[in-house]
Amino acid sequence: MSLKAFHLVFVIASILLGLGVGGWGIMEYRANGEISALIMGLVFLIMGVTLMIYGNRMLKKTKHIGYLTLFLIFGLKQNALACTACYGESDSPMAEGMNAGILFLLVVIGGTLAAIAGFFLFIMRRAQIQAARDKLLRNPERLGIRSMDLSKSTSITRQIS
Repeated sequence: MSLKAFHLVFVIASILLGLGVGGWGIMEYRANGEISALIMGLVFLIMGVTLMIYGNRMLKKTKHIGYLTLFLIFGLKQNALACTACYGESDSPMAEGMNAGILFLLVVIGGTLAAIAGFFLFIMRRAQIQAARDKLLRNPERLGIRSMDLSKSTSITRQIS
């Protein structure tokens, strides 16, 4: 993976993270009315949009880097392309260990990204459940419970006095 592609992957991941947290912050504000959630949501949305602009400028600025790298790779001698692990036998224990290490890192990184995405989905679902509970508490007639005005005295409190 080239440095350009590596950079692009992390810029895209940062954009998605910024937009996701920004959307969650605004949803949290709409559900609970907390101004801090609105501010956080707007800051992260602005960050996501700014990263989109940055990513676009980076792609325009580095559009010729891929061709330059390809030219340099073909211009080098062949024995400079392979490391000691790749140059030898493909069935050697060193190559198997390297393949196992690559697979392990892919699993760890993929698991971490999946856990982050799952966390945000959990938070969004929890905010929806809390908003539904708040709506029911504000209007108990939706559950078939008659609302009562507890500010007025009733016959039970008169009998106790």
